[in-house]
Amino acid sequence: MTWLFVIVAILVLGAGFLALLGLLGDLPAAEPDLKPDTIDGAPAFDVVVRGYRMDEVDAQLATMQDQIDTMSAELDQRRPRDAR
Repeated sequence: MTWLFVIVAILVLGAGFLALLGLLGDLPAAEPDLKPDTIDGAPAFDVVVRGYRMDEVDAQLATMQDQIDTMSAELDQRRPRDAR
């Protein structure tokens, strides 16, 4: 009976080692999710191993930059010409 546990342990360790080396196949590519959740109107990004998902943060920053550009253009249009 002990031999059975030893053989199963060796098989499990071997499979883990092969998976670690990537010899059992690759994981499927993650589908991009560029829309972060919102909590009380503020973006709430998915947390991953190294912080937040970079694609979500980049998309949110691009959206915010577009809003800033739009507001800046509107402000420039509303200012009198001599104040520019």
